[in-house]
Amino acid sequence: MSEIAKAYEPKEVEQRWYTNWLEAGCFKAVADSAKEPYAIMIPPPNVTGMLHMGHVLDNTLQDIFVRRARLEGKAVLWQPGTDHAGIATQTKVEKQLRAETGQTKYDLGREGFLEKVWDFREESGGVILNQLQKLGASCDWDRTSFTLDEDYSKAVLTAFVSFYKRGYVYRGKRMVNWCPATHTAISDEEVNMKPQSGFFYKMRYELVQPDGERTHLEISTTRPETLMGDTAVAVHPEDERYKHLIGKTIWRPFPKAEIPIVGDEYVDREFGTGCLKVTPAHDKNDFEIGQRHGLETIEVIDHEGKLNALAGAEFDGMDRFKARKVAAQKLDDMGLLIAREPYENTVGFSERGDVPIEPRLSEQWFLKYPKVEEAKRAVENGTIKFHPDRWKKTYLHWLNGIQDWCISRQLWWGHRIPVWYKKGADRSELDFDNPAHVHVSVEGPSDPENWQQEDDVLDTWASSYLWPMANLGWPKPTAEQQKELDFWYPTSVLVTGFDIIFFWVARMIMAGIELYGDDAKDLSDEELAKRIPFKNVFIHGLIRDEKGRKMSKSLGNSPDPLDLIEKYGADGLRFGICNIAPSGSDILFNEERIQIGRNFSNKLWNASRFRQMSGPMADNSSLAAILSRIDTSSVRRLRSLDSGAPDRSDCRD
Repeated sequence: MSEIAKAYEPKEVEQRWYTNWLEAGCFKAVADSAKEPYAIMIPPPNVTGMLHMGHVLDNTLQDIFVRRARLEGKAVLWQPGTDHAGIATQTKVEKQLRAETGQTKYDLGREGFLEKVWDFREESGGVILNQLQKLGASCDWDRTSFTLDEDYSKAVLTAFVSFYKRGYVYRGKRMVNWCPATHTAISDEEVNMKPQSGFFYKMRYELVQPDGERTHLEISTTRPETLMGDTAVAVHPEDERYKHLIGKTIWRPFPKAEIPIVGDEYVDREFGTGCLKVTPAHDKNDFEIGQRHGLETIEVIDHEGKLNALAGAEFDGMDRFKARKVAAQKLDDMGLLIAREPYENTVGFSERGDVPIEPRLSEQWFLKYPKVEEAKRAVENGTIKFHPDRWKKTYLHWLNGIQDWCISRQLWWGHRIPVWYKKGADRSELDFDNPAHVHVSVEGPSDPENWQQEDDVLDTWASSYLWPMANLGWPKPTAEQQKELDFWYPTSVLVTGFDIIFFWVARMIMAGIELYGDDAKDLSDEELAKRIPFKNVFIHGLIRDEKGRKMSKSLGNSPDPLDLIEKYGADGLRFGICNIAPSGSDILFNEERIQIGRNFSNKLWNASRFRQMSGPMADNSSLAAILSRIDTSSVRRLRSLDSGAPDRSDCRD
């Protein structure tokens, strides 16, 4: 056995041992029926992403679990892979294309642009996986998966077709989060809330038939640019000030129109004046009010965030924020603006477009969630366990208030929706139940020249929700894949942050229960246990800076994990980050704790040196036998090395 070096140099030690482990196949997963299976599917990072502190925590926890399972003699699978990250990747390539050539994706066309994206993916897609290897992640890298791999893509399309045929998928016009910069619907997870300073505009709407001394209603809003789409004013039905006006009409200032006053319990009597302008096409809550009262829906802001002709000729083509100022000034000129009051609120920004989102009524594909009650039952009866247990309440709370999921995106990079429309047919008059009008399949129609495929792609989450199944060969596994599927599924643990319990965890559970196995309406607890994607969910917090702020590049408060690995070693970083991670709660990052991790690794190194210096293994049958072999002079020398203090011959321990 070679002598352990005096100085601990993690860069040399970690890389050498990691290479040895890879060459020896230490991380390979083997479905050994003589062993108990233990499987974890890595939450797939964005294919174009870079390692950040959240990845460090999440993957270190997974590594702890799988390495412990190996020591316990279990057959272990830690499945790595990456997500195609539709909007994030497409946005990056579009920016790169504009910067290098001045072109847009439309200049290249769909196929030409997708070739550019694939080239970009080939160049940068493996970066984060290499970074995870530098972190020491013991995945079976030979199994690395990608959500746009051919087999995985077929699984995604099969799921869509299955949901469609079972009546869960439909096309409809509903309110969505719209990004005017990237021109697509986006999920709530892709919306960042930012504090903004603006104004609360208090204005007057004139009653068509004045009621005694009351000639106007006072209304407050932060968005006067939408008033041209107002189709009602709402008051609380029990508000003594206004309930006698319900059913009467009021004048919308411009374009001038007579609109109704409705009573709706959504209105907060204590907020503002207690009167709410209702713009069904540009606010989710207003849309619901409009649906309840059969109000007209007038869309006055288009897909680019500009006002259209329905807003009036003077606003047609005007940017929404300029229109806000112009509309307020017009109200002032008409004597209808009472006040502009400074107002602080939070506004949703598109994560990728970095512009305020626009609630927009849009024709999209939606999914009615399947097996909701079964997904709740699986957690309530302990078939799936949350750790810490308190996150179970968050999961169940979300399922109790679930709404249909907008699964379509106006992108080119991703899984193109497997729906074809008959060429020449009017889209607005299509009968989706008529196969002569609409074709839905994985393979496509046999006469493609007569059909036009849907342009939209699926939301990225509508592919990653199949991650535990599709990585193991579902839905059409080969004989070998079937053995693996039977052995590893359901997987043992999912490790993830609490922020995606809604977007990923619950969706994986519902998809697994619905799709893993034959179509079934009623499932016993035993059947549930076979269909769930994982048995345990380990929830960790988010890493924040010492002020409690979420780490981000824009704030400049997020250290580069690779710099920390260079400085303290991967083991030092991993130990340090776990040392400050309370179970299921947010973590306040402090680099001094990473230094503690480095020091702890150094102590283990010196302990190993001490053991080597004490000679070969001998009689360990009793404490006396072990103590008789200890060289106390070695203890003093090692203590001096570890603490930096001089050797003291009078040390007594």
